[in-house]
Parts: sequence; structure tokens; C-alpha cells
Amino acid sequence: DRFTEQQRQQSMARQVQQHLINNGPKCTHGSNKIDAICSRFVFTFNEAFNEAACKDPYADADLLSCLAVAQDATLDEFAEVWCDPAKMEMAISWFLFVGTQNILSGNYEDARDRALMARYFEQHIAVVLEQTQAQTNFPKLNEACHADMHTLVKFLRKRISCTCLDEKYEEVKSITKMGICSNIQCNLPHRMTERSNTMYCSRCRCVAYCSRACQRADWITHKRCCDTNSAIKSEFEAKQKHM
Repeated sequence: DRFTEQQRQQSMARQVQQHLINNGPKCTHGSNKIDAICSRFVFTFNEAFNEAACKDPYADADLLSCLAVAQDATLDEFAEVWCDPAKMEMAISWFLFVGTQNILSGNYEDARDRALMARYFEQHIAVVLEQTQAQTNFPKLNEACHADMHTLVKFLRKRISCTCLDEKYEEVKSITKMGICSNIQCNLPHRMTERSNTMYCSRCRCVAYCSRACQRADWITHKRCCDTNSAIKSEFEAKQKHM
């Protein structure tokens, strides 16, 4: 059964790539050629993410949890991809390509999901594979989950080698960039505020708040992980100094 499923995934991945070759855009937006295992990986990861996100279509899905579900679903079968920076970059380039196409076709929700996946894989490379970053930047991932059009288009435009998003960026660059408050009891609509008003926890920098009031209100919850995250950050910085 597993072999049959793998064959199905390979077939679908080939069909997607062939469709893009025959009917897709002339510009690849700098996307790298994707090999067979990475093709199956992005398909499987995307399917697991979508399935987790759609379990309750009437609820605001926790997209970070959906990413974790998709990682768990692919970790064993695609360990080769998760452990190889080059293959991770290949997967990132695919999601950047698809996300850019989503923007150009007006499919902004799917573009957000593809950009979120690209950001998630970038964090994996930095934290786990190359160890150039102490820990995952969750505020940035939270922003990606609900990215405003300015943030979304800028993220993709910065990472593609073409000018396909230049016109769209000129259209949206005046939109105020928004951040999300880490206090789940925040009274702001969707916990969103102007990003320039957000403040990181000065100790661990793993959470961000819209105000001092929200930071104080969340301390009882946040303090459980703040000490641990701060220790990880300090240990990482000490190692960097001795390199």
C-alpha cells in the first residue's frame, strides 16, 4: 500500500510539473529544478498541512500547529530532505515559485500558506542544519500566518530573482505592516497591531506584544518557557563568540 501511495504521489508530482511546463508561466521566478524526492516531499507536506488546516473549516486554524503536523507526517519518509540544506532550498524555491504565481493570479490565501512554508523551512535550515540562529523566530512565523499584503509581497519579491512582483509591490507598499500580539487574551481584533508598535520580550525574543499591558498579562504563561529560551539564546551566543 505504501509503495502504491508513493507511486501515486510521484505520478501527481510529475503531472504538476508537466502542467507547469506546458501551461505555466514563462518565468520560473528563479525556482530551482526540483528532483523526484523533493517533488514528493513538497506534495506530501502540502497535503498534510492542508488536511490539518481543514479539519475544522469554521475555526481559525492554528497554522503553526498545522506546520508541526506536516513535519511529523514527512519526517521519517523524507529524512533525507529534512537533513540536507540543498534539498530544503529546493523545496523553498518551489514554494516561492508557487506563492508568486498565487499572487499574480490573485489567490492571496494560498500565497500566504506557501510563503509561510518557505519561511518555516528557512528557519529549519538556520536553526537545525546550519546553526546560525539560536532558535525559531516564532513572531516572524506568526506574522507570516496572517501577513498583510505589504509583508507578503515583500517577502516573496525579496527572494525571487525576477521582476514579476515589482508592479504588485508598488501597489501594496503603502499598506501598513501588521504584527500579532503573543498574548492570546489581547483585546485587539485578531490580536493585530501596527508592527512598529510591537515589542519583543527582551530576555528571550521569542514572543512579541502590542503593549506593556499585554506583556504583563501574559507573563504567567510566558515565564514557563522564557527561562529555557533565554538559556538557549545565551548558550548559542557564547558559542558564537568562541568560533
